[in-house]
Amino acid sequence: RIQEVYRDYAPPINAAAIVHQLLKSVPDKYLAGLDCVVLINEGSLSRRDRIGKAWSRKRKYDKSRILGRYHGRTRSSLPYIELRVDKIISRLPGLQIYIPLLRYMVFGRVLFHEIGHHIHRTIRPEHAEREDVADNWANKLNVNFFRNKYWYAIPILIPVAKTYTFLRGRR
Repeated sequence: RIQEVYRDYAPPINAAAIVHQLLKSVPDKYLAGLDCVVLINEGSLSRRDRIGKAWSRKRKYDKSRILGRYHGRTRSSLPYIELRVDKIISRLPGLQIYIPLLRYMVFGRVLFHEIGHHIHRTIRPEHAEREDVADNWANKLNVNFFRNKYWYAIPILIPVAKTYTFLRGRR
């Protein structure tokens, strides 16, 4: 289930359709127990969720840099994933937003990372750093998606993905 909860914001692309396509490529056993994916913008968040610091990899990060979050199961709610669409789209400057392949890459990286947290917490726990495990699952699920959807472009995608990873690491 995908819910869109925006406040004074209309994404320039159909984010729900992108997320739906990405979720179709994930095996059902990995999504078991997950209630929904909530698409929001930063304006719809409370002050507590927008301002301050969050711990990750034994360091504090500014909450304004967060692209997505996994909310685990509580007594009153099932686990769900929150994606900050405005922040994710801002990673696609200029005309890049109109290239479907790049949209799937950027949204897939965030969504699959959060699904990796769900898998790590509920299905396959490992004794390793949580973010590293989620990154590994994100890589596996991203490769699975692109193998199924863009199987004909694999010879081109591999060098593009390596270049993207290299450039992202230089920031």
